[in-house]
Amino acid sequence: MLVAVRDLFRKPFDEGTIVKLKVYTDYLREWAPVFLSRREPIWKTVQIFDFFAGQGKDSLNRPGSPLIALEVVRSFERLIVNRGIKVILHFNELEEDNYRALMDCLAGAKGNFSIRTYNRDFKSLFNEQYEAMKQSANFLFFDQNGIKEITSELFVKIIALRQTDFLFFISSSYFRRFANTPEFQKYFPFDPVEMQSVHYYHVHRKVLAHYKSLIPIGRTYYLAPFSIKKERNIYGLIFGTHHTLGIEKFLSVAWKNDSLRGEANYDIDSEKIDLHSPSLFPEFDIPSKRDVFEKNLRRKILGREIGMRNEAYLFALNEGFLLKDANVVLKKLFAEKKIKSVIEYISTDLHKNKNDVPIII
Repeated sequence: MLVAVRDLFRKPFDEGTIVKLKVYTDYLREWAPVFLSRREPIWKTVQIFDFFAGQGKDSLNRPGSPLIALEVVRSFERLIVNRGIKVILHFNELEEDNYRALMDCLAGAKGNFSIRTYNRDFKSLFNEQYEAMKQSANFLFFDQNGIKEITSELFVKIIALRQTDFLFFISSSYFRRFANTPEFQKYFPFDPVEMQSVHYYHVHRKVLAHYKSLIPIGRTYYLAPFSIKKERNIYGLIFGTHHTLGIEKFLSVAWKNDSLRGEANYDIDSEKIDLHSPSLFPEFDIPSKRDVFEKNLRRKILGREIGMRNEAYLFALNEGFLLKDANVVLKKLFAEKKIKSVIEYISTDLHKNKNDVPIII
């Protein structure tokens, strides 16, 4: 077996699990009002799928993903009723003991929404529900224990769903550890030598690049990572969406949880920057990731590869930065008289801004 299954729920959640659940909670709170607060809902059915739900809470009664989803949805119950929206929460757990504990955890849970529980193999359940997902707005959470469930074929099916955001957890360090084993190669035909050359802290970035390579040419789709260090292992979340609003919201959550790089719960680039004790030289307190982003955006604008303001914003989102970070570069270029003023700077809701403007050099 490629990865030994561990019971994460018979003890308190560790620090990495708490970080994972916080990112999940923060994004779900951003996602829900998009579909549940509109005066005129676009989608009358909204579904949340938690395919690896576990027991629902840890030994200290701290909520896991099922109880978090319940809490978020309950906060919108009045709007759900007023808007006439059908909300369905799907919780699946394959392991029998965990499933029984999950059922106990959910006992008595009710409201103006439906709860459906399953004790099923993930892939068979996903395939069974796939057609229904095409008719609703969806949030899919894949908290797998290991790496093998989100295969290339399954990933392509997920990103084909419209009006669907997803977040999946993956044991990224296993990509280095097992890259040369036949079972690993069956799921991920990575070059084992190349995987060993990847910095251990950066392995989740490599995993993200793999999934990005699976997006069909010509299709616009946004992915973003969040790396999580748990003891000596590197894990990570990968978020996906069709919509700029989705990626804006997730990146906002990521930067909220990592104010330096918006990407990890540890010093992913080993730069030892301490914002509470800044160095004597301010340039040393700028993470290399931000420095590279600003230099690349600057180069692309001055080289006329990027000629419109919204292209600069899309470049920022694809590089894991926010719209306001693109504005920093644009305003610096204007102050240096490298470009003429780009009017109507925006910092959120790119999808609402239809009046794009050229960047005049």
